[in-house]
Amino acid sequence: MPMTRPNILLFMSDNQPADLLACYGNDEVNTPHIDRLAERGTRFANAFCVNAMCSPCRASVLTGLMPSQHGIHNWLDDRLIERWPENWSAVAEFTNIPSIVKQAGYATALIGKFHLGVPFVPQLAFDHWVTFPHGHTTSFYSNEVIDQDERYRFAGHTVDFFTDKTIEFLEHQADQDEPFFAFVPYTGPYGHWPAIQGRADNEFAGLYDDADMHSIPREGISSEVLDRFGMRVAAGGLREQFKGPLLLPNNLESLRNYFSQVSLIDDRVGRVLAALERLGLDRDTVVIYTSDHGFSLGHNGIWGHGAASFPASAHRPSYQIPLVMAGGPVAEGSGVIHRHPERRVAAPLPRVPSSSR
Repeated sequence: MPMTRPNILLFMSDNQPADLLACYGNDEVNTPHIDRLAERGTRFANAFCVNAMCSPCRASVLTGLMPSQHGIHNWLDDRLIERWPENWSAVAEFTNIPSIVKQAGYATALIGKFHLGVPFVPQLAFDHWVTFPHGHTTSFYSNEVIDQDERYRFAGHTVDFFTDKTIEFLEHQADQDEPFFAFVPYTGPYGHWPAIQGRADNEFAGLYDDADMHSIPREGISSEVLDRFGMRVAAGGLREQFKGPLLLPNNLESLRNYFSQVSLIDDRVGRVLAALERLGLDRDTVVIYTSDHGFSLGHNGIWGHGAASFPASAHRPSYQIPLVMAGGPVAEGSGVIHRHPERRVAAPLPRVPSSSR
């Protein structure tokens, strides 16, 4: 593949702050594959999302627009999907990355979480379409999935499903002449109950069984707040699942579960990178690892994240995200960047307009 048109492989985790990677200074989490990616490429020390909510960030990544331009300021509630227009996408009216690269001759694939509209049909000029029908993860296991024009239930971990499908896509592309853009938005580590409630059921749980979680503020909250919350649940004002953010700072099993999901994702990224190398695609592929937004882990008394329309939750942990690039035209061992790079590192494609429909 000519270096003037490198492949682009974009990993995006779900709810992961920058400091939940060892290469960002966390000595408690095990992420060797992403750490090595950072060592041989570039790690951005000050990368921030535009809004600490899922849908606005994904819309901005794919369109290059701010929420004030594309109009999405909160997560899209897919419980209301029956009310959405047929085959609707919230950003279809805007110029977007998959449509740009497709016009430039790239094969395009979404393999992971969409959360920007109806997931049952391919959207936004993605030729290869593998996703699942929900914007939120209640369990990592036994989820319905959408695999091109098929729908079925996958018994294992959803991240494993998307990893296997990504490798299948790469194996197909290895025999093709055109470059590819593969967007792989994983469904973890997530960080919310019930997905991370209890001890993790994955091979990395044992890494954290004795972890004291010293990298997370664990002051907890008062019993009075918990009692009041319980009364509101009993009165029908709130759902029990929202009790999770109140209990998590002192729930070691859930915290360790969350960290194990990060290690699982790191391992699966490693599997995909190994496939790239095995197929001879690694030299001509720009690999990017990032997250949709950050996540407060008890910092500033907050667990989780919050929309930019609620400034009280707009603290650094919810907005600072990991951003690592390597491969293709990205210089090896280029280190840490603390400001916006002036040198272009991706494919020479048309620039996404700052305001485009």
